[in-house]
Amino acid sequence: MKFLVLFVVLLWQQRFPLPHRSTSSRTFRWWLSRVERVPGFLRWHRHIRYAVVAVVPTLIISAGIVLADPYAFGLLSVVLKILLLLYVLSHISIGKHLEAYRSDLRKGDTQGAYHCADQYLAVPEVEVSEDPSTMNHQVIRALLHRWFEFFFLMVFWYMVADIAGILLAWFSLQYARATHCDAQAWRYLHWIEWIPVRLLGLTYALAGDFLKAFPILHSYLWDRTTHSADVLYRVANESLAGESGPISRPVSESPEAAAAELDRWQRLHIRSLSVWMVLIATATVGGYLL
Repeated sequence: MKFLVLFVVLLWQQRFPLPHRSTSSRTFRWWLSRVERVPGFLRWHRHIRYAVVAVVPTLIISAGIVLADPYAFGLLSVVLKILLLLYVLSHISIGKHLEAYRSDLRKGDTQGAYHCADQYLAVPEVEVSEDPSTMNHQVIRALLHRWFEFFFLMVFWYMVADIAGILLAWFSLQYARATHCDAQAWRYLHWIEWIPVRLLGLTYALAGDFLKAFPILHSYLWDRTTHSADVLYRVANESLAGESGPISRPVSESPEAAAAELDRWQRLHIRSLSVWMVLIATATVGGYLL
């Protein structure tokens, strides 16, 4: 059933693209603003704040969907899961901006590509470089991490813990982003990401140059401090090292070469997604994810 729900969601996104959303959820911001109005909330212990903001709504919504399961032969519960997944995965909607960025690079419009990267694709905390090669790697690193957090992380925890898994991952991600000045808020998300980011790194290695990528992944296997974005970027970087020379080499100041480089990273994403869809389908047929 999980594979069927995921398949319907991906097919829906492909055939009927949803409105583009930012990575910050307005619904979560509304919920957080209400919780922060509770007297003395900011003085509570950080574990209690996290539990109120992320764990409590996870339990309530999960219980509601479970209670809806007996109705309409379980169809109501399935529809609710599909709608929730559609809502969560819609926040990765970057296809339009990515295509505009790639188009500007191919046309040699570095200023247009810079503006698109700065506004929509790069990490907000990092000032985008005007050099095509440096800018391209900044965009690639941001895209790797965004795809991981807003797609793979959500799908992984949905497969592991059903609706409760995706809700806890979603609330933890939004809580960390909403409190980016609080280093402790990122700790909860860091541990939720710890296993999935290494599994995705292994997928990159399998989909690319395994002999070069696996030693890098192995070096991060028990590392509890490195940011998820750095793990993904380094492993994916090595997995593509054998394709037309090392990926870390300069792109010769050429916007066209930068666009071609971006296409190679996109193909790695597609191969990785294919690997996991096959694994999920196999597990479903075997009865492990029913």
